[in-house]
Formats: sequence, structure tokens, C-alpha cells
Amino acid sequence: MASKVSLHKTDTEKVALAIQFKTEGNESHKKQDFKVAIGKYHRALLQLKGIGSAKSAGLGAFMSDEDMETMGYSETISETMKQDVTKLTADCYNNLSACLLKQPNPNYTKILEYCDKVIELEPQNAKAHYRKGLSYLSLDKYEQGLDSFQMASSLDSSFQASKYIQQCKEGIKKQDKQLRDAYKGMFDRQKSGNETQEHG
Repeated sequence: MASKVSLHKTDTEKVALAIQFKTEGNESHKKQDFKVAIGKYHRALLQLKGIGSAKSAGLGAFMSDEDMETMGYSETISETMKQDVTKLTADCYNNLSACLLKQPNPNYTKILEYCDKVIELEPQNAKAHYRKGLSYLSLDKYEQGLDSFQMASSLDSSFQASKYIQQCKEGIKKQDKQLRDAYKGMFDRQKSGNETQEHG
């Protein structure tokens, strides 16, 4: 009797592939080949997204557990695997944000999105908070930037964020002054308009 051949990768194989792609991404990142690195991290994430999802993908409704297992789908995910998947996913999104920050014209909105994904999985991830701060600072969103840099510094004192914290504080002051000047200008125009009406 012929042995059954698995038609799909098992969750364990998917994790192993994700680790391989992530490692290759890290190698490309070290070589400053950010485009290749970004591709590798995305491929790793694709593997991770497929873990444990077979049952909910609709196939499970028509097949027995035995058939699902034969096809390489595992129904239950161990706690260890969950932790591995969480860490790998967070690492890939964090590394993606690092690559994007080094692009000639960084997509700060995308970087913020990736950092938020990391923070959702690992709220204490200082690197993600730091990169969020850099993105907010570049977008002139100084208050959010200040919060992110302060959070990164409180989580990991090795982050030298004091220079950026200062820049955010100066930016907030500048924006407050611009706002005050704008309101003052509006008020002055209104006042002079009223005086003209009174004399007219």
C-alpha cells in the first residue's frame, strides 16, 4: 500500500519555513539589500498567517479530522507554537519597519501600521515604540512622537531618544505658537472688520 503523501505543509513546516525566510531577510538587511529583505519578511509572514487556519478556511466543514491530518493540516496549536508564531510575526513586522525607515522616501504610514502590529503582539517592544516615534516626528506629529519616544525610553534605557524627545517638544511649541498666531490673526481681522462697520 502506498504511503499517504501530505498535500499541504504542516504547521511545524510552516514555522520552519518562516524562520528560514526571516533569517534570509536578516542576511539581506545586513547587506543593506532592503528590497530583498522586505520580500523575505513578507514571505515569512505569509507562512505564519496560514498556521492553524485550515479548519476555519471552510475545508473542515466537509472533511473528517483524520482526512485533515492526512492532508497536513493540524487542528490544534500547542502553546509553545503559539508563542513562537507570535514572536516570529512581531520580529518580521519590526524588521519590515526597520527596512522601510531606511528607504530614500520612507512610507511612514506603513511603518506606523507595522509598528502597531508589533505592539499589539508585544506591548513592551521598545524598538517598535522607537520606530513609531521616528515616523511621527517625520510626519510633524510631535505629541504622538513624544509619547512613543518616552515609552521606548521607559521600556529600554539603551535607546538614546533624548535628542528626539527634545525635537518633539520644540515641534509642539512651534505648532502651539503657529496656532496662537493664526487665532490672533483671525481675531485681529474680525476686530478691524467690526470697527469698519461701526464707522461705516
